[in-house]
Amino acid sequence: MEKRYIQLYSLKDVINDDFAGTLRRVKELGYTGVEFAGGMYGGYSAKDLRALLDEIGLEALSSHVRTPDIPGQLEYAKELGLKYLIDPLATINTYEEAVEWAKKFNEVGKLCKDAGIQFGYHNHRNEFLEGKDGYLLETLIKNTDPSLVCFQLDVGWTACAGANPVEFIKKYADRFKLIHVKECNHVAGAEPIPDFGKFPKDDQGRPQIPPEVIQKILAELKWNCKAGEGIIDWVAVRDAATSAEGFIIEREFDYAGDIYKCVEEDCNYLKAL
Repeated sequence: MEKRYIQLYSLKDVINDDFAGTLRRVKELGYTGVEFAGGMYGGYSAKDLRALLDEIGLEALSSHVRTPDIPGQLEYAKELGLKYLIDPLATINTYEEAVEWAKKFNEVGKLCKDAGIQFGYHNHRNEFLEGKDGYLLETLIKNTDPSLVCFQLDVGWTACAGANPVEFIKKYADRFKLIHVKECNHVAGAEPIPDFGKFPKDDQGRPQIPPEVIQKILAELKWNCKAGEGIIDWVAVRDAATSAEGFIIEREFDYAGDIYKCVEEDCNYLKAL
């Protein structure tokens, strides 16, 4: 694979120590572009960050931004030259919630389109709960305008939810513009996601997540194993995702005790794919 992207959330534990150095290391490891996360831009202005990426030789493909925050980040994203803004998390546990979020996605998708950027949504396991017309993710697909909303399929969470990622991509191939390469070693099934917005917040506005929820999340991250050593047929995924512009590594678990070693091995797997 000639183009290889990394979701910088994968390096969340090290990137703030040396933002520019981390980007240089990403390039050295063999990645050709990056996907940002949650406004994690290292304190750079869009102009300066774009200049840094150009100097290093990395493409700024996309960024994960929650739907309510997108209007305030559109100008930054446009100046940075991002092609996609992706909502990485919405509380979608019922058919009714899926229909309501689809309306919001169409609205923010129009804002993004007017700015020359494509809006999309990134799934977890909860979107594979059953609704009135298949999976909840299918409700989102069927109730959003293809010209305004695309989807970023997280293949790892899809397989973990018990769905067949290859068949799902084939069914809606034209809607999946980005693919998250996350290896998975466990089928857990679909289950509701907590509504993080309902947790009490500290004085900085951060949700105070109960310890038992944190422990559950940490345990689930370990399902993210080394690329190529899990349950996913990545060659079949590659061949099915004919409309995808980018394959993006997202690493949630450091299986080697060295996150750079992990993402380097992930990158090497993509090179050979």
